[in-house]
Amino acid sequence: MAKIITAFALGATLLVCSAGARAQTSATPVPDMKPDLSAMSFLIGSWSCNSHVRGSSRPNTTTYAMDLDGRWIKSHDTAPPFDKYRSRTITTDAWTTYDPIEKKWASSSVDNFGNYGTATSPGWDGNHLTWTTIVTPDGSTGSDTLTKDSDTKTTDVASGKDKNGKPTPTVTTTCTKS
Repeated sequence: MAKIITAFALGATLLVCSAGARAQTSATPVPDMKPDLSAMSFLIGSWSCNSHVRGSSRPNTTTYAMDLDGRWIKSHDTAPPFDKYRSRTITTDAWTTYDPIEKKWASSSVDNFGNYGTATSPGWDGNHLTWTTIVTPDGSTGSDTLTKDSDTKTTDVASGKDKNGKPTPTVTTTCTKS
């Protein structure tokens, strides 16, 4: 009987050790948080926009789509040249997500002129969403308030300061969903 108990104990020990070894060799799950992007889902699609810049009207087209396994909203914006200061098209891509730990929206953007930016927002306040630019290559800072006029129309007012604290021109953009 003692041999049976010893054999049983040895078998149980081997089974436990074997299970432990398998657990150590299996993949460790990577955090896989999927943010709730529903507050921005009305943006998905194509928008025709018009910005008032340096006293001139500048058209642009922005397309929003879900990206990177539904964890980011990507915007792709194209604005043709419109005055003597810029003689080629500017293309900007931006990715926006919600950080549930910090409880804020985050956005990063890059363009074909070498510019980049990072901005955060605490979220919607009624139909207004205000972004604060925190990183730019030229040291400027800014504030950008998006107003959701409807599911198919937005108005955006952006203002800022250059690296010396001098105010930069305010840009107002109105967009209509196509």
